[in-house]
Amino acid sequence: MKRMKRLAALLLTALMMALCCVPTFAVSRKYDTYAVLGDSIAAGYMLPGYKFGGRKNAAWKVTKNSYPWHIANAVGAKKTYQMAHGGYRTSDLRLILDDNYKGDFINGRRLPSVGDTLVVDREALAKLKKDFRENISKADLITLNIGSNDATQAFAVLLELVDDDISILQAQAQMGLDPLTNLGYTLAHAIELTTNSIYAARLAKLEVDAFTGFRSNFDTIISEILKLNSHAKLVVMGVYNPVEVASIDTLLTNIQFGQVLNPVMDIFNNYMEYSSPYRNKYTYVDMRNIETYVGIGQIDANPDILMDAHPTLKGHKQMADQVLAVL
Repeated sequence: MKRMKRLAALLLTALMMALCCVPTFAVSRKYDTYAVLGDSIAAGYMLPGYKFGGRKNAAWKVTKNSYPWHIANAVGAKKTYQMAHGGYRTSDLRLILDDNYKGDFINGRRLPSVGDTLVVDREALAKLKKDFRENISKADLITLNIGSNDATQAFAVLLELVDDDISILQAQAQMGLDPLTNLGYTLAHAIELTTNSIYAARLAKLEVDAFTGFRSNFDTIISEILKLNSHAKLVVMGVYNPVEVASIDTLLTNIQFGQVLNPVMDIFNNYMEYSSPYRNKYTYVDMRNIETYVGIGQIDANPDILMDAHPTLKGHKQMADQVLAVL
């Protein structure tokens, strides 16, 4: 009897271990070549082992445990072109894919540049364009995850430049900020965002400016991808609110200020999901409840403490599972 119980326990343990190795979602087909387009989220920034491949390189090794790593393993990809770059905005990716686009005056912050200036190195950019396009044309699965920097940059610059009547591009150029990395600075002042009408009006103006640019860039990016490769499965991933559950605890109340960002993200996501003229050319996947480093705890009210809004290990797995559910 004891032997039977021991055997049953061993079988149960083996079964549980086997189940842990099975992907959450079984894909309906396999994909041989996977192309990853996006910003620092897709690149696996903040994960153990992350290493930036350089501005002049189109692709590099996929970061282990990033969502592209999970997706590539689940679909059985023999080749993965990891072309996500930290800090990329839609303007940066559009400049790579659209020969008719002149770009903006801060593309040199993330694209190859001349020395320490913001002037784009056109020779290096030409090689980047060639490599990006060749890699995209070879893929049978493409994921596009970009727009977070477009959506959050207004928050990142708002409080520093609220009195200046300038555009979102000028504001970002002056601050030199990576929006997702520095989002915590502004959110630490979230009470002011909700109580100061001047700040609220300024934020609205900045976000309208940011969305207008995003909308044009996004549609062109999709159009250029389709020109390069019309047969691949194209998945567009929505932008998530990295601080939705974040709050500030005081002696009197607990302020759930992270939800201030929800309407902003909704504007960008609704456009990608419903309004783009290319909507029937790709599969849209909404990103919800993604665990981030800043979202797993409270944000200190001290503005000198900068929190990071990139996904945790769990967050990347969540993102991968949501994509795999539609494959």
